[in-house]
Amino acid sequence: MRVAIQGTHGSYSECAARSFFPGCEVELVPRWRYSDVFAAVDTGEAGCMAIPIENTTEGSVYQYYNLLLEYAFDKQFRIVDELKLRIRHALIGNPGAELADIREVRSHYQALGQCREYLRKAELTPVEVADTAGAAQELKEKGWTHVAAIASVQAARDMGLSVLARDIQDRADNYTRFLLVQREVDGRVPDVPVAKCSVVFCIPNVEGSLFRTLAAFATRRGVSLIRLESRPLVGAIPQWTRFAQEHTEGEERGVWDLVYYVDFLAPGVRVPSVIEHLRDLVLEKGGETALQVVGVYPNGRLIDRTGEPWR
Repeated sequence: MRVAIQGTHGSYSECAARSFFPGCEVELVPRWRYSDVFAAVDTGEAGCMAIPIENTTEGSVYQYYNLLLEYAFDKQFRIVDELKLRIRHALIGNPGAELADIREVRSHYQALGQCREYLRKAELTPVEVADTAGAAQELKEKGWTHVAAIASVQAARDMGLSVLARDIQDRADNYTRFLLVQREVDGRVPDVPVAKCSVVFCIPNVEGSLFRTLAAFATRRGVSLIRLESRPLVGAIPQWTRFAQEHTEGEERGVWDLVYYVDFLAPGVRVPSVIEHLRDLVLEKGGETALQVVGVYPNGRLIDRTGEPWR
């Protein structure tokens, strides 16, 4: 199985990719830019991708949301599985580096945020880079002894670096939710007692519109809304900004319209009725409705394996 990830070997995305396919041979297709991960699946270089979408400490990874919507709308990309990976960060340095000599720490912005209090107390300067394992790779290439990286213990082993401190995340219950995304799946509801559904829609910014939308979840037995997040419609992908209501300069009508990202749990047989209820309430233009199902998939399991090497 060829799986595209953002980052490289030793990243938490690698751990998630391998966790999606236990006991199988996984060939990674590493990419540095978020958009290139999607492109790798689109061109067939990879059969699927493992992407982080939200963290219990730092919240959503917004870079992926518009990409998910764009590729779900144009390319029929769909979420087919998820898992929640416990993230245990390590502070790693070059061999011979001493913790007392470290002044600067480099890592992905989410990792830095998850260790914010540790860095503050240690009086270490955070520097954002593209990837946790990439930070470790740069550290080795530069040979710095006054700079450390926040990354996995696996990355330290891969690069021949030293672990200066373990479990430096601010919260013990630090989990990142990863999605497994493929192209052109059959769309069937998975054979599980309760399925998770991710859907994106846009409703007019008028009195009572969100309340009426929430009734789709509140009036059905066994349906549970577990996540609701909004983004500005004006900043969404071009295919969706056309749903924005026409307005003139100086008017607010249409300016504050929002795109809502929703996750809900439901018995498989009830998922279609929820979707049809929402479809009747969303914005419409040219016979098309501003609603996109991004995936129906099993509710992900918790996995704790990043405190030690996973290969």
